[in-house]
Amino acid sequence: MIFSTFQFVITTLLAIVCARAMSISAGDIPVLALIIPALWILPQGGVIGLTLLAAMTSYGLTLPHQPFTLSVSLWILFPLLMVAFSKRSSLTVIFTSLLIVSTLLVGIMVTQSAGKLSGEPIVTIIQTLAIAVIWWSAFRWQPSRKHSWWALGLVLPLWMADLPYAALIALCVTGMIASMESLLRLKTFRWSKLLCWTLPTVGFAALVVTPGIEVPNPVLVVWLCLLATAWMTDYILRSIEGQQEI
Repeated sequence: MIFSTFQFVITTLLAIVCARAMSISAGDIPVLALIIPALWILPQGGVIGLTLLAAMTSYGLTLPHQPFTLSVSLWILFPLLMVAFSKRSSLTVIFTSLLIVSTLLVGIMVTQSAGKLSGEPIVTIIQTLAIAVIWWSAFRWQPSRKHSWWALGLVLPLWMADLPYAALIALCVTGMIASMESLLRLKTFRWSKLLCWTLPTVGFAALVVTPGIEVPNPVLVVWLCLLATAWMTDYILRSIEGQQEI
């Protein structure tokens, strides 16, 4: 259990490093940085692996055209989707959650259209859909020991092109995936749920508390609302489940 906890802490630190690296580069990350981790786990998944690769590529292509704070904040959809589509959920919960998400994202896109927030509404839509597909792929992903280690060699071109932050992101994301694979094999604790809540939260929180990084108010408000929606939905579903067991 001690070693597993240590792995969890390291995975959390890698998420913080990824967020900080993205902020230092102002989101100007080449798509190869996100393709490398997807290629690393590609032999495991078949169709799911290809779907993950396509979603990671789509997300990576949008990074230079979107505020990096918004790009990082949208990962909070992971815990919300996990709760909304859990076994305890229902069509009403799913519809309500999707309605809240749609309303908040429409607010972001209207703000972008008005010129009060950089980025393009269509890019926000693409990133949201890409993250949803990544969540679906991760939800169906089964840990395996088969990996394409040659993909890590693609980090060298990033380094040689004077893109150390892109190389760092590629290695950190790959490291997080490797650590999560190890944790998911353990049956003593549900690490997957804890990671789903923790990684998106600490990644964005690292940007909020870092001096010199200005998180736009609309982005912060939407992130807080999505986090609160995920937490309240989980709390309500747990309460209902507890009452049914009595």
